[in-house]
This record gives sequence, C-alpha cells and structure tokens, in this order.
Amino acid sequence: MTGATPQYQRWTVLSGLFLVYMASNGVTLHTLPLLYPELMDSFGWQASEVTLPATVFFVIGAVTSPPAGWLLDRYSSRAIIAIGSTLLTLGLLAYSATNSLWQLVAVYALLGLALSLCGLVSNMVMLTGWFASGRGRATGILLMASSLGGALFPLAVGSGIEQFGWRHTVLLTGIGVGSVMLGSVWLLLRDARRVTQTPPTPTSSPHEEERVIPLLFTRRFAVIVCATGSLWFIIIALTQHQSIHLAKDVGLARSTLPSVFSLFFGCSVVGKFCFGLLSDRFDLHRVMAVAILMLAIALIALSQMTATATALLYGYAVLAGLGFSGAFTCIQILIAAHYSGPLYGRVLATIVLIDTLCGALGTQTIALVREWRGDYTAAFIGMALLGTVSALMILSLTRLTAGSAPPVQARNGPL
Repeated sequence: MTGATPQYQRWTVLSGLFLVYMASNGVTLHTLPLLYPELMDSFGWQASEVTLPATVFFVIGAVTSPPAGWLLDRYSSRAIIAIGSTLLTLGLLAYSATNSLWQLVAVYALLGLALSLCGLVSNMVMLTGWFASGRGRATGILLMASSLGGALFPLAVGSGIEQFGWRHTVLLTGIGVGSVMLGSVWLLLRDARRVTQTPPTPTSSPHEEERVIPLLFTRRFAVIVCATGSLWFIIIALTQHQSIHLAKDVGLARSTLPSVFSLFFGCSVVGKFCFGLLSDRFDLHRVMAVAILMLAIALIALSQMTATATALLYGYAVLAGLGFSGAFTCIQILIAAHYSGPLYGRVLATIVLIDTLCGALGTQTIALVREWRGDYTAAFIGMALLGTVSALMILSLTRLTAGSAPPVQARNGPL
C-alpha cells in the first residue's frame, strides 16, 4: 500500500472490516439457524435442545465482551480480530463433526468467544482509529454487512445441504468463511499505520465514576432497558426459531427456506439504511415505534402461516426484515441519544450485557413454549404483544429528549 492516499487507505480498511463482519455475523447469527431442522431430523432433538447451544452462545458472548474490550484497549485490534477469526473458523470445522448435543454446546461456546473477539466491537475500535471524519457513514456501511451476509450465505448453505448434506456443507462453509476472514485480516495487519488517531479518552475522575451507579437506577434507564431487552428477546428468538417453525410446523419445503431467509435479511439491509435515515429527519422514538409495530404485525402473520400461503410467506419476510432491522438500528441510536457523553461507554456496555442475556432467555423460553403448546402460535402472538408494549415504552421517552438531536455516535452498536 506504499504511496496510497489516506482516503484510499481508510476505505480499504473499511472494505476489510466489512468482509470480516459480513462473514462472522452473517454465518453465526443469521445462517446457522437454517441447520436446526436438519439437526432435529438427524438426532431427534426437540426445539429446546437444538436451540440450547445458541443460548450458550449468547451467554458466552455477553460475559466475554467486557474482557474483550479490555484486550482491545491494550493490544492491536488487528491481532484480536485475527485470533477471533481463527477461533471462529475452528468452531465451524468442529461443528461439521458434531455427534452429540454437548459437543454442539461446546462448539457454540467457542463461537461465542470468537465473536467477542472479531465481532462489531473490535471492528468499531479499528474503524474509529481510521475515520476521524465520515465516521457515521462508515459505521452505517459496516452495520449493513451482517444483513448482507444473512442474505447471501443462506442461499449457498441451503443449496449445499441439498447437494452434500449438512455436515459437508458446514465443513465447506468453515473453509470458505475462514479464507475470507483471515484473508481480510491479513490485509489489515500488513498496514500497521493509522491515518487518524482518536484523541485519548480522559481518565475518569472519581466523581464521574460515582455518577454511573445512580444513573442505572433512574426511571429513564429502567424504561430503556425494559424496552431494548424486550426487543432483543423478540429479535433473537425470532431469528433462532423461524426456520424450525417454517420447516416443522408450517411444512415449508426445505428448498424454499433459504430463499425466505435471504429475502428476510435482504430487506433488513434496506431497513437499516432507511430507518437510520428516518431517525435523522423525524422524532427517533416515533420512528422506532413504527419499526417495532411492523415487527409485531409480522409476528402475527407468522403465527397464522400455512404452507400454501405464498403471498403471506414472502410478505412476512419483507415486513419482518424491515421491522427487525429498523428496531435494531434504532436501539443503537436511542442509547446514544440519551447517554452520549463521558459515561456513554459504560452505560452502553451495561445495556448490551443485559440485552444479550435477554436474547439468550428468549431463545430458550420460546422453545419451551413450543414444546408446551405443540407449536409456536402462542409464542409468536405473545412476542407481538411484548413488542407492542415495548413500542409504548419507547413513545413514553419522547418528552425526555424533546429538541435534542441524536449524536454522531448513534450508529455504534453491538451486532
């Protein structure tokens, strides 16, 4: 990269980060659930069993995020991403040789640790170092990478399952994803210089530290945590269980399932961009409420799905993709709008930890409801009602930020 302009270097780094984030999140979060029906057929597992590893994945991701942040403050983010990429590749290769539930739990624990090291937090640390100007646009581009991965990888994995079976497909996916991620990291590691340097964060005074704990016991914080935690409960449960519902309960052909996943995440690419734009131009809380209500309506449609209702199926995928991505994007903007300032990082870390654990809880709770009721109908209707309550809680926050604009950090987020 000798002689390259700073602008060229910045966007080259962003391209590498985009590929890392698209491959890591696009596969672990958005594509592996496509395998659940295959695992249930192969091992005779119930919904609560096949989603148990994912629950462990989110718990491990939550508890290892603070130590990963400590490492990122002290060592090269490029090296941390390289280690995480290696662990993620090894995890996918081990996935293909899984023969028992507890082996799969161990694999997902490894994947959770890997994503803590090569997920959005480490990507954002590197991106922030390179982009002093245009950081918001660069962050928005990076956020769309996971949805793009969710749109592309299910098509490849679905085709592979039909031709080679799920074991060989996961093996090939691990090799392909590892090549993309490690190749991108190698490119980033070659250029050790940063074009811009973020001013060092002043050391927090004891007075500032004393302000953090009281902040966590305010009514505003309680409302935000309840709303965002409810949304993570819904979003993670939906992404983890929709494949089981469509394949097992609705009876959708396995060959059709990847196209539904691809449309869902393809629309989420559009949703992240559009709702981010709308939140800049209109009241954030009302925009977020609209996204949540779209997701709630999509959940009602999913609960009434039949194998022959093609229009309803693809309509659901579009509406759910837009609502899911809009709600997720607005969560990040909401936290920054209320807490931007010297305490922002610590408050954000606390909310991310709680939200991730809520996502893990949602994964198992919805599985248990299915086994109790025999299908997902009651679970999806309950999730729609929870989403409606969450939208009302968000609207109650409108008066707290009247006249204030979301800060530039708004698009920084955990997924």
